[in-house]
Amino acid sequence: MKHIVIGVDGSPASQQAVQLGLSLAASLGAGVAFVHFSRLAEGVYREDPDDGPSQQRIEEADPVLREAAEAARAHGVPARLILQESDMIAPELAGVAEGLDADLLVVGNRGRSEIADVVLGSVSHELLRMSTVPVVVVKAGAAKS
Repeated sequence: MKHIVIGVDGSPASQQAVQLGLSLAASLGAGVAFVHFSRLAEGVYREDPDDGPSQQRIEEADPVLREAAEAARAHGVPARLILQESDMIAPELAGVAEGLDADLLVVGNRGRSEIADVVLGSVSHELLRMSTVPVVVVKAGAAKS
């Protein structure tokens, strides 16, 4: 395993997904890419329209990605930060994982009930249905590794 994509949103389940993904990456010698969907992306990309923002600029602008990057450094895992804006999170996240030739996609579950997930649909359940990359869903409150 060489590449793990971790979807982050700052929720408790997402934070646990970061820890699990980083633990796997550290034990397997893999790198990670953290992906966050935020309205901050428009402003950050507007400032650097030609080459796109640097990893440092993304980390400075986005507190969720900054926290994930700090965790990666603490684990000694190389990390890439990806900041995007989209209302189509599951398809976009699946596309990022496929485009990066990821071996695994790790996301948190926001902890909705099964009935709510069926009615509303959640990003994690949509990813399980559509991703061509294996998906690990970390449930909020799951045991930490």
